[in-house]
Amino acid sequence: VLESGLVRAIGTSNFTVTHLQRLLDQGMAPHVNQIQLDPYHLRSDIVALHQAHGIVTETWSPIGRGGDMLSDPAITAIAARHGRTPAQIVLRWHTQSGYVPAPKSSDPTRQAQNLSIFDFQLSDEELTALNSLGRPVPGMLDAERFGH
Repeated sequence: VLESGLVRAIGTSNFTVTHLQRLLDQGMAPHVNQIQLDPYHLRSDIVALHQAHGIVTETWSPIGRGGDMLSDPAITAIAARHGRTPAQIVLRWHTQSGYVPAPKSSDPTRQAQNLSIFDFQLSDEELTALNSLGRPVPGMLDAERFGH
């Protein structure tokens, strides 16, 4: 389909390593895979496979689905140092990590804040601190059970 020009790019959503490997074994690599990912849900196994095969990592719910992540002391401390919101810090972490975040908001102020993340940089120490927040969360959606 791609070779014939019927589509320009192939994207997947919530594909796990197992799902992606099935595609790769058939000679198909998607251009993008959209997954749940944030500093609490690092998804290192999927990200490593993406990187190895040139798959763009797009993240849904990049600022934590309204949970308590944005009040995490590590995130709020970094936000205070930069004079930014915790959401802006997390979105900047996504972009500096090479991910494409897809935040959702109907609030015009929050939409503007979500876009205003490209005029500052997180330090290596700050990125390390954010990367150390990963934790298993029982409520995380499992693609093996809800689809594919």
